[in-house]
Formats: sequence, C-alpha cells, structure tokens
Amino acid sequence: MKFLEKKRYPNGKREIYIAGHRVLTYWCDKLKRVKRNCDIPLDYAKMLIRKKNVQFIHPVGIVMSDLDKIGYNCKIYQNVSIGNKDGGFPTLEDNVTVHANSIVVGNIRIGKNSIIGCGSVVLHDIPANEIWAGNPAHFIKKIPEKAIEENQS
Repeated sequence: MKFLEKKRYPNGKREIYIAGHRVLTYWCDKLKRVKRNCDIPLDYAKMLIRKKNVQFIHPVGIVMSDLDKIGYNCKIYQNVSIGNKDGGFPTLEDNVTVHANSIVVGNIRIGKNSIIGCGSVVLHDIPANEIWAGNPAHFIKKIPEKAIEENQS
C-alpha cells in the first residue's frame, strides 16, 4: 500500500488516503459549477461537457442558449455571452476558443481553430484558423498550420 493514495470515481467524487486512512473526500463536478454559476440549459451543458468535450475554463457568468451550435473541443472562458440576434444563433466549429468577456451574437459562423480575444464583440463570420479581437472584432492574425498541428497532437 502506498503512503499517499488518491481514488477517483466516475460520479466526480475524489478521496485522499494517507497510510490507508481516508483523510479527505471532495467532489469535483464541473457540471455542478456550470449549473450554479452560468445561464446554460442543464441538459445542453451535460451534452457539451460529456459528449463534445467542451471546456468551461472558469464557469462563471456564461450565457448560452441550447439553440447555439457548438463544435467539439471548444474552450469557453468566464462571462461569455453566445446567443440570439434577430432570430439567428451562432455556430462555433471545432476547436474554437472564446476568451473572457466576449459576446458572440447573431446568425454567424466561427471557423475551425479560431480564437476570439478577451472583450470582443463578434457580429459577423470569422474564417477558420484566425485570431480576432476588439469591439467590434477585427482580424489580428492567421494561425500557422504548424501551431494547429502541434495543438491537436
């Protein structure tokens, strides 16, 4: 038996043992944090986290609708609003990162591997593999193919 042992359970429960004695039990459930601190429909949040591997990096103040289309492996930081404008909802393709305090609204498409900088207001389409930031969001630079390949491996 190890002196320090950690046990993880599928339901998010974690236990720490020292010399065979349980000294700490805690819960690590990202879904509960998202439910408590964000305005996202619970079933939609479950699907995003468990099936599409979407990461809510700091799940506080995130506002989304279940009509938004979010791709696989996206990262969404705190205080992000993604939603409706004139009846249209945004589409985030795979591997998109939306940084803190950004707003993405309307019937727009954010291309694969794109990055939206902090505090950006995105009102029109963003092509794949590009970095955009600002209010309103504007093109900053193209992401090199080598960086994309390194990030995905």
